[in-house]
Amino acid sequence: MKRVKQNLKTIMLVLGLLLSVGSATAQGRGDGPPPGGMDKIESLRIAFISERLDLTPEVAQKFWPVYNQYVAEFKALRESSGFGPGKPEPTADEALEFEQKKLDLKKKYKTQFEAVIGKDKVNMLYRLEEEFRQKLRELHDQRRGQGGHPGPPPGGGPPPR
Repeated sequence: MKRVKQNLKTIMLVLGLLLSVGSATAQGRGDGPPPGGMDKIESLRIAFISERLDLTPEVAQKFWPVYNQYVAEFKALRESSGFGPGKPEPTADEALEFEQKKLDLKKKYKTQFEAVIGKDKVNMLYRLEEEFRQKLRELHDQRRGQGGHPGPPPGGGPPPR
């Protein structure tokens, strides 16, 4: 029971931090996150994955260098494929090719991850990455729907300026 309460507290902390990052992003320029915003998101991703995978300090010390290399290769793949904000919509062939390259990258790192955290946690890792991205998308959509404003405070009254 104590572990469940600790997990709930951690999840609430991560969600609170996500909300604050989303708020900072909404207040920044409209063409991307504010300076340091990506660093905050990466810090939240690390905390989220560490907590959910329940990594020991020894395992984390081996895991994070491999994971960071995986993320760096994924970012390089994305940039070389021409995907991202402000880029033209990819063709179906380009999108399929990109998806195949992403899958190849996951396969490449799967064995390295398994050697460090085990098969079960690798399965969990890939699910956690998607869960984290989904939470960011939901937060982004929620902020966009509110126009970047937090809305009226509980109990009524005009929204804060």
